[in-house]
Amino acid sequence: MNKALLYVSSVCITLCITNANIFAQSTPDNLPANIDKSTFDMSVNPKQDFYQYVNGGWLKNNPIPSTEAAWGSFYIVRDTMTYRLRDMLNGVAKKKASPGSIEQKIGDYYATALDSIGMNKAGITPLNDEFKKIDAISDSKSLWTEVAHLKKIGSNVMFAFGISPDDKISMKEAVGFGQGGMSLPNKTYYLVDNARMNMLRTAFLDYGKKMFMQMNENEATASKDIQTIMNIETEMAKGAKTPEEQRNVHAEYNKMTLAQLMGMTPNIDLKTCFNVFGLKGVDSVLVGEPSYMIKLDSLVKATSLNDWKTYLKFHLLTSKATMLGDSIYAINFNFWGKTFQGQQKMKLKWKRMTEATSGALGELVGQLYVKEYFSPDAKKKVYDMVHNIIDAYKDRINAAVWMDDVTKKKALAKLDMVSLKLCYPDKWKDYSSLQIKRDAWVLNSNRVNEFEFDFNIHKYGKPVDRTEWGMSPQTVNAYYEPTKNEIVFPSAIMNYPFFDPKRDVAMNYGGMGAVIGHELTHGFDDQGSQYDANGNMIKWWTDKDSVNYFNRLQVLINQFNGYVLDSMHVKGDLTIGENTADLGGITIAYYALQKEMKKHPEPVKDGFTAEQRFFIAFAQVWRTELRPAFAKQQIENNPHSPGMFRANGPLSDLPQFYNAFDIKPGDAMYRDETIRAAIW
Repeated sequence: MNKALLYVSSVCITLCITNANIFAQSTPDNLPANIDKSTFDMSVNPKQDFYQYVNGGWLKNNPIPSTEAAWGSFYIVRDTMTYRLRDMLNGVAKKKASPGSIEQKIGDYYATALDSIGMNKAGITPLNDEFKKIDAISDSKSLWTEVAHLKKIGSNVMFAFGISPDDKISMKEAVGFGQGGMSLPNKTYYLVDNARMNMLRTAFLDYGKKMFMQMNENEATASKDIQTIMNIETEMAKGAKTPEEQRNVHAEYNKMTLAQLMGMTPNIDLKTCFNVFGLKGVDSVLVGEPSYMIKLDSLVKATSLNDWKTYLKFHLLTSKATMLGDSIYAINFNFWGKTFQGQQKMKLKWKRMTEATSGALGELVGQLYVKEYFSPDAKKKVYDMVHNIIDAYKDRINAAVWMDDVTKKKALAKLDMVSLKLCYPDKWKDYSSLQIKRDAWVLNSNRVNEFEFDFNIHKYGKPVDRTEWGMSPQTVNAYYEPTKNEIVFPSAIMNYPFFDPKRDVAMNYGGMGAVIGHELTHGFDDQGSQYDANGNMIKWWTDKDSVNYFNRLQVLINQFNGYVLDSMHVKGDLTIGENTADLGGITIAYYALQKEMKKHPEPVKDGFTAEQRFFIAFAQVWRTELRPAFAKQQIENNPHSPGMFRANGPLSDLPQFYNAFDIKPGDAMYRDETIRAAIW
């Protein structure tokens, strides 16, 4: 299955913003350039729990804001971005911009998102025309016409669909299908019988009942209708794969002719869907989960049109629930925010709207953002660091005793061909055809979704555009894309604690350097290692080296299976890609620092050697607090391990860390050499 639908390797995918009081204490501008020992817990021995030793003081003095499910380093930087964007968006929204300009589109979108009075007055009425279309469904053709339309405006119905590079022909765009259309995160939420899942299903039924009552249904009818949704989606789940199963890129790649897929799913009217999508000339398709498509096909046949109308109405309303006034938003928040993630209060409205505007109009907002906040000096320093880390990675590949020369040569070639995208795109996305009005936020959202859908559709039949970015410059994140063999670092991540031009080299390498190494290592994790230098999923390892490599990954899987948070075991097989990248990132960054210090030695500072400061900076990056409900949700679904394990896990595998802090047998941070993960 192509990555546009399922997978992009990234440092962190948890999104959040926080409150103003914490922000005022924690912006990158007023944090110390080097080590602030007040954030440590000096009562903890670093040999016993290095993460707590480095972060304990901060964790004690910075409780999770009531509006958040989690809080930590990533979240503080994101909060900084939100304040910067708020000031920028407020200024744009007040201007009388020329029609069709960047300022007009951003300003009108933000203004409608902030219009609480208008949203509360209108309620769900902006969707009345959409509900009428659903009510008018009378046969299979009209059903699939509406399904396709709802997908275009952003509703998750029936299946996942998109255009992205063919995994085995990486310069060709391919049509892809996969499992989708379910409200809950994955199949286990429907099928596993335990106290937590039973509680969440009960809460979901109550949430759904309240949503149907917003459509003027009485309580009895609403209860019946949400049970219909649960019945349909439970059947969908029976054909779906787990997140762990979806990590197998070979099993996800199922190429067939369009005729074969249509023959396999005769009750799914793909011809009508493609006509609505505006998609022509399709010869072959990629299907991530054929079992799901077959299950959906049988479900289409067995389910009445009236039940499908109920299903479509529910997904339409829930996909737009944050945009239809305070009453519906509260219902949405009480389930997804409070019950599901443990948030105590809603975020301030302006924060939600700032985040929503930035997310919807990513590169439009990004163009204004980089004009005001882009630092050429930061870009140059990070660019130099990237090349230093690539050089160190080559040294480690050459030194790997478990790889033969044939595999090493191809691995080095892959590193040489990694495309570097730093700060912001050289070519911005063309938004000229996107129309934004000052009418209703939900209608602007529909327009943006349709614009993005059409943008994606129009890629088909054209060569892959390798200049395109998958993140906006103001996004605090980074990623590796295997079909393009590229690493992407938006400008927003180039802030403390990842990077600070005032900070010494050792700490910048422990922070940003490890993040750079992390993304490079994704090119060689359990998934990325299946793609060659050109981004094609093809076997380039020798059989012996492939076995050796996956044996080493199994050691890491076993290690993380042993970590427990709130009675739940981390899923080593789900998190193996990120855990591999964390271990590779800190390893490669360490060797890059050693090469740098041969030219520019780093003295003892703040009572710590350069190597100690390097590891301290790494632990600061993963400083994170999680609410219990959110921690459970993360372990169930997220390919990233909780922060404390992302810090202590890789460090307990590194002999260089043992040397820096004199770790000995009997210390809690010590792992016997026979069970330490070692890759690069």
